[in-house]
Amino acid sequence: MIISDDPAPEILGEPSPATRTWVGVAGLAVLLLVAVVSVLALLPAAPREAGAPPGEFSAARALDQLGEVATAPRPVGSAEHARVRGHLLAVLGDLGWRTEVHEGVGVTDFGEAGTVPVAVVRNVVATLPGTDHTGTVLLAAHYDTVAGSPGAGDDGLGMGVLLEVARALTAADAPRNDVVLLFTDAEEAGLLGAEAFARDRSSALGPTVVLNHEARGARGAPMTFRTTSPNGPLLEALARAPGAQAESLSEAVFEALPNGSDFTHFAAAGMHVLDTAIAAGGAHYHSPVDDLEHLSAASLQQMGEDSLAVTGQFAAADLTAVTDGDEQIVTTLPWGLLRYPQDLEVPLALAPLVLAAALVALRRRRRALPLPRTALGGVVAVLALAAAGLAGWGVWQAALAVDPGQASAVVGEPYHPVPYQVAVLLAAAGAVLAVVGLARRRLGVDALAVGAIAVLALAGTVVGLTLPGVSGVLVLPVLCAVAGAVTADLLPRRWAGARVAVVLCASAAVTLLLGPGAWLGFDIGLSLGGPSSAVLVGLLVLLVLPVVDLAWPAPTATGRRGAGRAAAVPVVALALAVVLTGAGLVTNREGATPPRQEQVSYSLDADIGQALWTSWRRPPSAWSASLLTEPPAPADDLPHADSEVLARGPAPVIDLPPPEVTVISDGPGRDGRRELVLRLSSPRGAPAVGLWVDTGTAAVHEVSVAGQRLPTNGPWGRWDFGFTLEGTPPEGTEVRLLLEQRAEAVALHVGDRSDSLSVPGATPPRERLLVVPELWVTRGLTL
Repeated sequence: MIISDDPAPEILGEPSPATRTWVGVAGLAVLLLVAVVSVLALLPAAPREAGAPPGEFSAARALDQLGEVATAPRPVGSAEHARVRGHLLAVLGDLGWRTEVHEGVGVTDFGEAGTVPVAVVRNVVATLPGTDHTGTVLLAAHYDTVAGSPGAGDDGLGMGVLLEVARALTAADAPRNDVVLLFTDAEEAGLLGAEAFARDRSSALGPTVVLNHEARGARGAPMTFRTTSPNGPLLEALARAPGAQAESLSEAVFEALPNGSDFTHFAAAGMHVLDTAIAAGGAHYHSPVDDLEHLSAASLQQMGEDSLAVTGQFAAADLTAVTDGDEQIVTTLPWGLLRYPQDLEVPLALAPLVLAAALVALRRRRRALPLPRTALGGVVAVLALAAAGLAGWGVWQAALAVDPGQASAVVGEPYHPVPYQVAVLLAAAGAVLAVVGLARRRLGVDALAVGAIAVLALAGTVVGLTLPGVSGVLVLPVLCAVAGAVTADLLPRRWAGARVAVVLCASAAVTLLLGPGAWLGFDIGLSLGGPSSAVLVGLLVLLVLPVVDLAWPAPTATGRRGAGRAAAVPVVALALAVVLTGAGLVTNREGATPPRQEQVSYSLDADIGQALWTSWRRPPSAWSASLLTEPPAPADDLPHADSEVLARGPAPVIDLPPPEVTVISDGPGRDGRRELVLRLSSPRGAPAVGLWVDTGTAAVHEVSVAGQRLPTNGPWGRWDFGFTLEGTPPEGTEVRLLLEQRAEAVALHVGDRSDSLSVPGATPPRERLLVVPELWVTRGLTL
């Protein structure tokens, strides 16, 4: 795949400069076509109408159901939350499924200091009994939302899938295995419904395969972004679902995002889990515009088809055999999933390095490749990739510098990201071409291309040895490139046409592997997806550099004229990136999109009669700036904030009663420690209450809330321990504390939280939306 330094490359015989350029341009056109077609092939399926056959999934029918359950916010403890729960039970009962409400107290131990999330949960469970039970197929989605969001995507999408799959399964023959639908509660508060269900019920289910459904946006292709191990049987079933996508690399990417899913507790309980989500359209996430108007019917259709197909396979399978499978690496191609055993990851990672060494040896034998130039070519490749990543990052940062208000409050995404996405791709390509253009006159394209392959092959080997499951994104395209290079070098020189075909086929394979990822990588957002997609574009340009060089020959004329022509290509690419960034600013200007988002919460200290506006983001508008008058700083005085950096400002004081604490008992406990039993309640009927212990007055050794023991992970800032309980019953909840007292009296701080801001000044202008509103009332006491 490597072309020599000669002005007329060997693979083309002795062409004229014009012929060389036209061959290169045609080759690049083919590669661009391959990239576009492969991306289009991975788009979600067209939605099916309500008249689709009964045994098939229909997005239209699912949307009809979502019209009943995903039109208003449903945080834990709200009236809408209870109404939706009742609707789910009624619909599934009418279908003939055995329904129940699983009640419990969920708690998640994140293994770090901070407020412990707890909830009184009510999970909706529906069962379709199997005829010859070998285990359970469990389909999961959560039915709660954050405050202020109707949650059509998160997780109305999952609810719609489960309800329509239930209808389709009811219309089919009875399954061999039990099929269970689980609508978990309090997922947003800390995956709490799933924790309680897994703790209470997992042992009774037998071998269990879980299909978990999630959303971090409103559109895009559903991606199975992580699985439990061994994943071979899970991926084998997924591969039979038309249009299904999975990516081993995505699990590592997910770990970089500030998100979790119910997968955590299902996996910890020993279940076999496929975690699938959509992520594009992240500007709608956790906001009032996560509504049915903006939810993609195509995404709903694709996720539903995948789930129905996989459920059907496992419903008929012997689930006791699922644990016997192997571990696989997976990536998605336009025609389906590419899978191979993880045992092959290291040999595959070594293969490009071996072939790269062979390529260097071939070139050295022909005296066509000085080693110092090749080494410098590898350094240039690293610099080019760094430049690409920086350019991809810079596009969105430049746009934010001009107009920070276009970023959504939760994910930090614009409503219309496409102009910025194309700008990132052009900026990345322009940056790489600029670095290559500066270096190739001194080093030659041959040294640059071979050096790039060598350093990327080495990087792939290192990643394959140190980060299992991650190396495929680098190793596979490099393997195609170097295999093409070696093959072209081994062909007789007189076979010019065959050598050209080898170059183009190898380049097409590289494009097929990298092109879709460079575009679909934007699904995770411009902040993270921009730089990563830019690096993939950089890899693509470097690995098809011989074709690029044909279309964009190095200047041979002396003086400025030839150099100017060569410089025009990266300059034009970068200029177009600037133009498209400007187009993004115009497209996302205020008034041209759904309403812009604000995030403001209210905290009232009932002891001193003072109140604060707070926000986790800097004020993006004059309205929020008028409330948040102080710069961001750690909120050590607000225990529920867990020392998070918050912007703040003084707020009007409203007359609200603080939480009440009743001492049920107070006396000696085990090991001479003090045992306090309290009842914590909210006179104003807030759905959440919390309690924190001042670390200077006591250390908490044991604690239970509503009868459920909680983890104690040590102090943070001023506080030794704290919890927030969602779904607090009207009579309050019982709290038992076993304390090692450090002062004459124990200092506690208590608070309650409601999920709306009925405060003067809290209503944003008409063209603004309030995201995740919270109202806290707190007080301190000593015992």
